Amino acid sequence: MSNLGNLQNRFQSYLLGVSNDIESDIISTEDALAEHRLGTYYNAYRIRLIDALAIDYSALQKHLGSEIFENLALDYVKLNPSTHPSVRWFGKHLAEYMRCHYTGEDREFLSELASFEWTKGLVFDESDETRLFQIDDMTQVPAHDWQHIRIKFKPAIRWLDLYWNVCAYYSAIENNEALPEKNRDEFPLRWLVWRKNRNPFWRSLQVHEAWAFESVQQGANFAELCEGLLEWISEDQVAICAAGFLKQWINDELVSAIEY
Repeated sequence: MSNLGNLQNRFQSYLLGVSNDIESDIISTEDALAEHRLGTYYNAYRIRLIDALAIDYSALQKHLGSEIFENLALDYVKLNPSTHPSVRWFGKHLAEYMRCHYTGEDREFLSELASFEWTKGLVFDESDETRLFQIDDMTQVPAHDWQHIRIKFKPAIRWLDLYWNVCAYYSAIENNEALPEKNRDEFPLRWLVWRKNRNPFWRSLQVHEAWAFESVQQGANFAELCEGLLEWISEDQVAICAAGFLKQWINDELVSAIEY
């Protein structure tokens, strides 16, 4: 390795808190000791990471306050040093970190809030579809092929299961509204998160729609969708229910194509 490469690796090790060997290469003066000069970069690196987390987790940062959030971020840095060339991905393990290591109050609630905020960011970053399936396109599907159709969703979609009312809490924080009382359900509620008109949207799903959506993602055709919905819907209403879901998904701009 070249001298420059060796120096860069040692400087990186210093920034990551692995080694202080680089101090021997830095000149001290009366005005600035080597450790103080290096400390400027050491602190600036962490400040940049804290700023990145505050962007990705704005509601969490506002809820905790700047001081507590900064301490949380510094603890997170120790266990999850940045390894990706883009700082965008530095915070991807924060929700897991909070579930496993956070010692403050409301650990489960705050980890779910972090998970929701990260999911919202993921759908914002996803690639765009050149064209989405429209309601008028349904008339092009031959009647005898409906049982075989497979619904394809666009990439900018995620779903997650949440026990706590973190979505309502997030909206209140971001809109400077009165915060709702924290509430935990006995069973998790599935939330669909997607991008529409360049903005993240989200809504909760009833159990049968949650099952239907996941089944479609896994490749179920329309006939299999209707068959599975019989667990909740009567036989004479099941096709109407499945068609209603499809119409809702198209109106929400979730469907990229229908194949048959």
